[in-house]
Amino acid sequence: MRIAYVSADRGIPVFGAKGASIHIQAMMRAFAALGHEVRALSARKGATLTGALSVEEVGSPAPSGANRATKESAAMTQARAIEDRLIALYRDWPFDLIYERYSLWSAAGIRAGARLGLPVVTEVNAPLLIEQSEYRELVHADQARAIEAVVFARSDILAAVSWQVAEYAVSRGAGPERVKVIGNGVDTARFHPGVEPARVGAIPDDAYVVGFTGSLKAWHGVETLLRAFGAFRRNCPDAHLLILGDGPQRGWIEGFAEGAGFGGAMTISGWVDHADLAPLIARMDVATAPYPEDDSHYFSPLKLYEYLAMGRPVVASRIGQTAELLTGSDAAWLLPPGDAGALARALATLHADPSRRAAMSQAAAAEGRKHDWTENARRVIAPVEKQRTAA
Repeated sequence: MRIAYVSADRGIPVFGAKGASIHIQAMMRAFAALGHEVRALSARKGATLTGALSVEEVGSPAPSGANRATKESAAMTQARAIEDRLIALYRDWPFDLIYERYSLWSAAGIRAGARLGLPVVTEVNAPLLIEQSEYRELVHADQARAIEAVVFARSDILAAVSWQVAEYAVSRGAGPERVKVIGNGVDTARFHPGVEPARVGAIPDDAYVVGFTGSLKAWHGVETLLRAFGAFRRNCPDAHLLILGDGPQRGWIEGFAEGAGFGGAMTISGWVDHADLAPLIARMDVATAPYPEDDSHYFSPLKLYEYLAMGRPVVASRIGQTAELLTGSDAAWLLPPGDAGALARALATLHADPSRRAAMSQAAAAEGRKHDWTENARRVIAPVEKQRTAA
């Protein structure tokens, strides 16, 4: 099967470092691993990485310094350019499926699919309209709502990243029978228990390492982790906190650690290339995902799948997809969101019980193997192939 992959969000370069970029690259490679040909049309290509992925940047962005209204209009214009390019591409490279990562200003895949008579799968990773309205700025609200309505109503399949996102899509007009919940995944060839742990200069070889990966923003729950680690380390002087990431809270985190007396027992790596992440996760004795309480927690955390695939014992908040995936599993210890005391006690218990950590590691690795990106791609393709066979 030939697949035209569409990513019309300029905020997400295909060849980029953020989680959304990793997701795009991973799904393209997963489709290819299953024997499909994939070519991507994108609003922003980014800096080319190693590995053969065919990506074409289409259209022009808003000029530098443009206001919000101009940027939104430019994004809609760029989406129309991607639609037209899909039509032109089909003449030279007839494809069988359009797969679009839903973005706020694009119905390029839907419109091109209607013109070509082709099926369209739309991947939905967040309630973007709500995010933009509540946390940023939204000028062309009516147009955004119209685009969302068209995309949700006319996609042959909507691949929602979590059941919360699936419910949102259905509430906005998507037919429930067309919505499939397909969470994030992991490259199990890169993330697996056999990866040699990295040597991190600031961390003693015999340290008990509590780890975290992610952007340093409030919604990741790093504050809860810091308070828990400070309490835990008072009775565990060999403990070290390894934070893989960067972000606006970094200065505050470093100040908190110094004030709490464990600045020398904490390492913040800063931004880490995704290709270099696995050996650093392998250095962790316990990996954490300490999300705070949040009624709108609709995420599918990449780090969770990477922790699991690496065979790391996971201590995480019982929230959203994390709870759905791991409740009842020996791979993780789930705690009330935002409860630093419970997290400190869990870290202490696991530190004192190597046999329990070993059992959790085995269970984590087994769970992680179920979530390779190729399985996600297979779940996307299966209903499309079924429809083609029936036709």
